[in-house]
Amino acid sequence: MSTINNAKSSDESISFKAHREAEALNDKEMIPILIELINSSITSENKISRREAYFILSKLLLKHMDQEALQFLINQLNLEKDKFVISTLLDRISDLEKPESTDLDPIFQHTQHRNWLIRRSAINSLKRSRNPRAREVILDNILTNKEDIKKNKYDIIYAVSTLSYIGIYDDLALLEELSRSNIRDIKESSIFAIESINKSQ
Repeated sequence: MSTINNAKSSDESISFKAHREAEALNDKEMIPILIELINSSITSENKISRREAYFILSKLLLKHMDQEALQFLINQLNLEKDKFVISTLLDRISDLEKPESTDLDPIFQHTQHRNWLIRRSAINSLKRSRNPRAREVILDNILTNKEDIKKNKYDIIYAVSTLSYIGIYDDLALLEELSRSNIRDIKESSIFAIESINKSQ
């Protein structure tokens, strides 16, 4: 048992080190190389390699904004089939600034996905979006889900969290209503969103 645990610990250490090294990369010339790598493997079953390539590409885009590469990442959502690859790709996209001109339709479609993991990652990925429609999608999500607030509480919490980034003064009334919820997490996330929006105005 000890040997198994040691092997697992070693694998995790290697993975952690690889991720830290990927985060340290700073060569923007790697962006087109990674895109070519992803394109060449999209029809294969090598999901792990693509997932790692998405990770590295997203870290490079944090340092070297490239609208075309950002749009490439978003468009990949329509090509990937594995729920874990899609979810982690959405999580990478959430960290990136998305200018107003960015086509977010692939993300919008996934905010309605039947799989909760993909759906909530999609909601979360609209943070840092400058496209006004992103806010409208999040508001529609909250208004629809609050009809059965207990059943949909986690989707609401994710949406409120995203609204704390992209919300405006007009959204405060809805958030104030949610801040009176008996569900603690909804109440607390709504109060935080109200504070965040007020600071940004």
